[in-house]
Amino acid sequence: MRLFDESLVRDDEIDTLGHLNVRHYMARVLRSGERLTGELGLGAKARAALDAILARVDTYSSYKREQFTGAALEVWGGVLAATTEGVRTYFEVRNPAKGEIAASFIIEFALLDRATRGRLSLPAEALTAAALAHIDLPAHGAPRTIAQAKPNLLVTMGQIAARVGERPPGDGMMGGIMERLVETEDCDAEGFLKEGEDMMFGARIRAQFMQGKTFGPPTFVSDEGHRFGWATLEARLVQLQVPRAGDLLRAFGADIGIGRKTRHTRRWIFNTATGALAGVDDIVGIALDLDARRSIEIPASVLESLQGGFVPEFA
Repeated sequence: MRLFDESLVRDDEIDTLGHLNVRHYMARVLRSGERLTGELGLGAKARAALDAILARVDTYSSYKREQFTGAALEVWGGVLAATTEGVRTYFEVRNPAKGEIAASFIIEFALLDRATRGRLSLPAEALTAAALAHIDLPAHGAPRTIAQAKPNLLVTMGQIAARVGERPPGDGMMGGIMERLVETEDCDAEGFLKEGEDMMFGARIRAQFMQGKTFGPPTFVSDEGHRFGWATLEARLVQLQVPRAGDLLRAFGADIGIGRKTRHTRRWIFNTATGALAGVDDIVGIALDLDARRSIEIPASVLESLQGGFVPEFA
């Protein structure tokens, strides 16, 4: 593996749970991804010549150790595999002072036509360069709860709506139903949602910043009176379509797995105009005591409320 990025954790990168927010891990990894793919001959100049963009079509994340203000972080990585369809990369965020791995990422990048967002073949030169940058996936970087195989993509909007119902997103994770109208300001010059813009939360993140609020998951009080929140252990987003300005996206979130301390929530994101599945977003969250900074068993009252959105048949 090679070193691609070095940085310090800033105060404004700490979220409502009191640690480095997942999107700031991702910002570091995307900087590293731009450097790595640039070395493969897929940088900005090459993409402009091909009239193409480089997009993340499959992003897996694993968060292993909390990081706090002042921590010095490094991002290391390399290429796992490359075909004409795309390049699969691995990155890990390290805290060298503590000798620990903070997070790891498996990201598949694909070359897309700028005008249509249809997939293009990677140039032969990029495949040759990717072979030279090859690394093996380390054991500590392999997915745990979220499988590497493609998720179930055969679910229709009608099927999941009938099963999940019209529950609002009030449980602090991803359960219930959310909608987002893709605004022109969220899109690039061709009218597609900008690369790096979250399919559901982009507008909400900006709204919280405009109101002077710290971004992050909501916090709760357990049955024993302790503050807790849902901290992300693993996440995966498979993007099937690139939304356009004016698209109304509707996401249905429900749990497909529940453990003593964790829940595996899946969010199916549909384009309401066509009914097509635009993306599938998985999160494995753990109940975290925010004062003791340790995991706890899911409070009984919370566990009972989760049963209404438990749909293991859609796993």
